Amino acid sequence: MTEFQEDMLFKNVSEEDIQILLEILEKESESANIWTKELRLLDPTTYKPDLIIELDDENLIIEFQSTEVNDKFSRRAHTYVAIKEQKKENDKEVNIEVISTAENSKQISYRVNRMNTFRYNVMGFEKYDGEKIIKYVEEKLENNMKITSKDNIYLSLAPLMYKKKNNNISEK
Repeated sequence: MTEFQEDMLFKNVSEEDIQILLEILEKESESANIWTKELRLLDPTTYKPDLIIELDDENLIIEFQSTEVNDKFSRRAHTYVAIKEQKKENDKEVNIEVISTAENSKQISYRVNRMNTFRYNVMGFEKYDGEKIIKYVEEKLENNMKITSKDNIYLSLAPLMYKKKNNNISEK
């Protein structure tokens, strides 16, 4: 039996794909420079951000999370940001955004110590309808219309956008 890993969908993305992911995150940037080197300073087998990109006004780490965000994940995310902040080659702020398949959109406030709190956003799929996306792409296929990169990305995410909590993502 294979294990489903939706965060593997975006390990190799193009410039066009980045703009679509930024749209999902409700961010805008004229430029997006993909940093292809993965952060392997913590543990080369486990701890590496899914995607790091340089935008117009920030360095953004994007994480794809298939389970609910917890303190363990928050510590790891904080470490990514701290290491990237130390090693950055520009004067832009380093931020992290999480695209979650397990929970709705929210902001996480992780207390690092008594004086510091690390905050980051989680973007869930509650405002998307996976079934509508699949039907839309099916109609395009039936009518011999062009399938765009945006259609492909939304279609790849559609199984993760189902409203019912009892659906098994790997089956979708």
